[in-house]
Amino acid sequence: MVFSKILAAAPIIGAALAELPAGKRGLASNDGLDLRGFENVAFYGQSKVRWQYNWDSDIGDNKISFAEYVPMLHSLHDGHQRVWRDRVNKWLDRGTGHLLGFNEPEQGGGQADMSVGDAVNAWREWMEPFAGRARLGAPAVSNDGWDWITQFLNQCQGCHIDFIPIHWYNPDSLEWDFENWVNRICGLGKPVWVTEVGFDAPASMKKYDIANITQQFKGLNGSSEDDLAFLQRAMAFLEGNGCVERYAYFGSAWNDQSLLDPGVVHLSNLGIHYAID
Repeated sequence: MVFSKILAAAPIIGAALAELPAGKRGLASNDGLDLRGFENVAFYGQSKVRWQYNWDSDIGDNKISFAEYVPMLHSLHDGHQRVWRDRVNKWLDRGTGHLLGFNEPEQGGGQADMSVGDAVNAWREWMEPFAGRARLGAPAVSNDGWDWITQFLNQCQGCHIDFIPIHWYNPDSLEWDFENWVNRICGLGKPVWVTEVGFDAPASMKKYDIANITQQFKGLNGSSEDDLAFLQRAMAFLEGNGCVERYAYFGSAWNDQSLLDPGVVHLSNLGIHYAID
């Protein structure tokens, strides 16, 4: 594969970012959810969450105070691009040092749903102008997106792409497959961010009882021992992998709150482990 003309920017990172505590662990979160548990974990102190994004280019009042907020240009749907430049400039002025591109462009169903060619053109118009002011993340594909992302990297000649964000969804028994997917992307020669990782049922089962499938693969009201075992193995792998710069477990979103709990601590058992392990 030919990626020789994809450039790496030398970004000017804001002073505020330099003052934030370093670390790989982050949150993929929706506005309106109670994330207080990640500010100060009962009996443990400050969590290890160091960055946050919300599939949008601005955030509400649940931003973690000591985490970098990373704006995303989710797609060219619903006017995301119309507010992009103003919002990015606001967050760059506040010290943000990273930007994320399109979310799952290889998929429809409310995701970016873009051809490779359209994504390249959109990148040049909306992302490339910020090269040198922030580190730029490629469009984020899930583990069905190998062909899409490699074609994008080949076609976006001269683009400043500093890291590759990816997602992974499979049953928690396939942690080895998660590691293989991350390592395969690492082989493309750029740092990797895992911006969503969680559990999903095999495609062959999705036409059946959705409630039962969700119960089996995504622990409800807390997390199963298998979920926790996956999380701990995955975090150990990600923390020890020099290619991986950042990661975020999928469990603080409206459709999956497996890291959260309405109790006093505000975090589930899984969330506590994610916050402090």
